[in-house]
Amino acid sequence: MTRPRRQTVDYFPHSCNHGETMFILEERFGNDGYAFWFKTLELLGKTEGHLLDCKKAATLNYLAAKTLISKEKAMEILDLLSEVEAIDTELWTESKIIWSDNFIKRLSFAYRNREVSIPVKPVIQCQKSGIIVTG
Repeated sequence: MTRPRRQTVDYFPHSCNHGETMFILEERFGNDGYAFWFKTLELLGKTEGHLLDCKKAATLNYLAAKTLISKEKAMEILDLLSEVEAIDTELWTESKIIWSDNFIKRLSFAYRNREVSIPVKPVIQCQKSGIIVTG
């Protein structure tokens, strides 16, 4: 019996050297910013397709609970992450979807020998009935 195909990971590289994003997060939000970002990356890693749809109340509530901060503060941090392009600005501002190209690039090693390809950035398609996100 073969293992099921999945687009999740059990671990991801965590660099010991941080750049501007982490400096800005820590300066503005202290340890909450640091912890929020890495807990968000952990959730992205274990979520199928490596994206979080925060338009869904359950997703945003879970993210806030998991990171031990209020939904309002979570949105503030996510807005900042979008501004500094740590998460995709278009997907965040238009659809409240958390997607990080850099995170996906850092996971390429995990998909080398899998029969499923690494997830690709979702595409937002507008229709009369609403926004549809496809990957």
